[in-house]
Amino acid sequence: MTVVPAVLLAASLAVGVVAGFAGAVAHAVQEAGAGGLVHSSVHWTPLGVLPGLASAAPALALAAVAVTRPRLLAAPGRALPLRRPRSWQVGDYVAWLLVGTTLLGALTLPGVLGS
Repeated sequence: MTVVPAVLLAASLAVGVVAGFAGAVAHAVQEAGAGGLVHSSVHWTPLGVLPGLASAAPALALAAVAVTRPRLLAAPGRALPLRRPRSWQVGDYVAWLLVGTTLLGALTLPGVLGS
């Protein structure tokens, strides 16, 4: 469960931090046939970094609170009926993912068919 997020995090850090990595990826995409897209170099700007820091700071703070004071973020007693039916098996997660995806698809289908 942690391998996929770790690989994605490492890849995103490599794209942004390692000098020349983004250029190498862009060059490989160009060679593969980017369909006429033009490569532009990537630069760090305060306007680009600020939203990332603004979203990472509350996430880190919330994670720190969850680790140091878990009862503070515990689900209230009224959430207990939602937790009872869970069997903690993989099939349940797959079923609920399917239900959510189906519901999302049903809600967006009228917009797709209307366009």
